[in-house]
Amino acid sequence: MRRVLVVCSRVGGGHVSAARALAEELKATGEASARIVDAYVECARFPVTLFPGLYARLARHHPRLWSMVYHGSQGLDPKRVLGPFLKRGFRRLMAEARPDLVVSVLPGINGLLADAAAAGGARFEVVLTDWHSVHSFWVAPGVAHYTTPTESAREDCIRFGAPDSAVEVVGIPVRRAFATESDRASARERCLSQLGLDPTRFTVLAMVGAEGSPRALKNIARLALVDRNLQMLVVCGRNAELRRQVEQLHSRTPVLAMGFVDNVAELMSAADMLVTKGGGLTLAEAFACAVPIVVHDVLAGQEAGNLDYVLQRGAVEYAPNPDELARLSAELYDNPSRRAKLAERGARLARPAAARRIARALLARLGA
Repeated sequence: MRRVLVVCSRVGGGHVSAARALAEELKATGEASARIVDAYVECARFPVTLFPGLYARLARHHPRLWSMVYHGSQGLDPKRVLGPFLKRGFRRLMAEARPDLVVSVLPGINGLLADAAAAGGARFEVVLTDWHSVHSFWVAPGVAHYTTPTESAREDCIRFGAPDSAVEVVGIPVRRAFATESDRASARERCLSQLGLDPTRFTVLAMVGAEGSPRALKNIARLALVDRNLQMLVVCGRNAELRRQVEQLHSRTPVLAMGFVDNVAELMSAADMLVTKGGGLTLAEAFACAVPIVVHDVLAGQEAGNLDYVLQRGAVEYAPNPDELARLSAELYDNPSRRAKLAERGARLARPAAARRIARALLARLGA
């Protein structure tokens, strides 16, 4: 039985979702155990332990500052900044877990992880979760192999120094729930009925990311006033204040606010339309569910690249402001054919089996 560490952190929800998808498939092979590790929470020293919370505050309230940090750090060596706070924790992790394989789904830490894995005799690989215009922090010396979602991301890795032969395109890993076909009509009726919603009514699922943001509230508030016979399910992530504010919105239509949920696949499959942020994992999950998508909130940096990629392929609609979101939503409500074509173009980008393929390839390369 091979021992695998999958390293992520709660900087947004996507990295954790990818780690869970990989761990699920690694275990399903029957050839490996898989443990998910939060790099910053479990291995770092103060003040780097605060980074997940700091990222959440920047994403919610100071997106321009986050954009400056993201773009200003391109080309820098994160080992010099993070090394004093993570090196010892990573070495301790390797000594304790004694892994055969370490897989990172997080940028910024990969040079340090590569060093620690090598010292512990483990192979080290990286699985990217951004679609396009990826950050240089994904690439580091000592990484044996990179798995990317797109040819564009592959080319970025090579441009940043990854060997051509060590980078392949497979997809973004999503959990089995997103890859499992079911009777959509009966699953929709069961899901919406359990939530106290009307299964026969046009349903908009609105997602604001793991952290939520004030920008998202303005968009949701405007969407709730659209003059159509719809109902809204709003997933507010970890932002309890945002959930409270959504519950108090003046609305023309029924609105159900929820916190951080674990049945996203079920909710997406029950929706007639998804209104979401531009997170790489959320887009991959939604494409697998073949739901029409309107992106309404984009965090400058990694999400801007994701949006560029999917917009170029007609896989989503984009609403840059609340009024445009209301207009687009009304038009899609009125035009089932347009919704169907949008969902079809999105489904072409779906890679529901990516996690399974990646897990098997990881173990095959380990045994080679």
